Amino acid sequence: MSTEKKVVVELCMGSSCFARGNSNALMEIEAFLEEHDMNDAVSLEGHLCLGKCNSGPHVKVNGVEYSAVSAECIIDLIREALN
Repeated sequence: MSTEKKVVVELCMGSSCFARGNSNALMEIEAFLEEHDMNDAVSLEGHLCLGKCNSGPHVKVNGVEYSAVSAECIIDLIREALN
């Protein structure tokens, strides 16, 4: 796998998004990246708040914003971005 261009995953870690599922998403993403040896292919970033509290949990993948996403959905978005 080429690691020239990283997939950038940005998780909102504000209290609302964190409580609504991004805490689980963070653990799932880290486990997925470790299990598939993709830490060099994906840049995982956290933000205190992305300003979308009412529609959380909120995440961005390569700058594309997604709201109300589950941990499983985020893994699918990462897989898609890697292709």
